[in-house]
Order: sequence, then C-alpha cells, then structure tokens
Amino acid sequence: MEFLKRIVAIYLALTALAVFFNFILTPVYHDGSPDYPVWEYINYFMAAGVLLALFVAFVRRKAAADPYATDADTMWANVFFYASIALAMLFFWQYLWVQFPENETGDAATSHVIYFPLVDALYAIVALDAARYLWKRE
Repeated sequence: MEFLKRIVAIYLALTALAVFFNFILTPVYHDGSPDYPVWEYINYFMAAGVLLALFVAFVRRKAAADPYATDADTMWANVFFYASIALAMLFFWQYLWVQFPENETGDAATSHVIYFPLVDALYAIVALDAARYLWKRE
C-alpha cells in the first residue's frame, strides 16, 4: 500500500508541476490560435489528478479527521476537502464545455479562457498538497 501511495503522490506532484509551468509559459509559446494543443493533453492527466485529489481529500483526510476536533489538522482537512470539491466542479464543468464545443454559444464559447486559469492555479495547489500529504503519511 505504501508503494501505491508513493506512485499516486508522484503522479499528483508531476501533473501539478506540469500545470504550474505550462500555465506560466503558455503566453510565451502560444501562437494566438483558439486551440491549445498542449493543454488538451495535460487536461487528460488533470482529469485523473482531480479525481485522485478528491479521493485523497475525502478518504484519506476528511474521513480520518475527528469531526469534533478544532485542531489545525482537522481545519486543513476541511479546507482541502472543500477546495477539492470546488476544483472537481470547476474542472469538469469547463472540461466538458471544451469537449463539446458545439454546445457553446455566445460568450460561453470563450468562457474556458476565463475559467481555466482559476482551475489550473487551484489544481496546482490542491494536487501538490495531496502529493505532500500522501508522501509524508505512513
């Protein structure tokens, strides 16, 4: 089980770093077209990472925390849990819009340019925290 936790932690950390650096470098290399081919590939890995982070948030942290405790670990378990839920909602909402562009009309056609930066920043934070949590826990 320890080996699996390490593999998941490495996966989450690598995807978080890929999102972090690609987020920063996209304005440098992007050619101005409406397509973002690098992000299309990263999004597949992010989808799995979002589900893994949500699993870690609920099963590993929230369920293990004492619901009546007021210590810092319980507080951070709650913050991480709700941030993971928000991330999953925002990511999959945007991801499905991108997968079905024929359903986008008007301003919705460009909404992914507005919301994906928030999703990418939140993913980098949540995934790195999940990776750190899994790596440090015995």
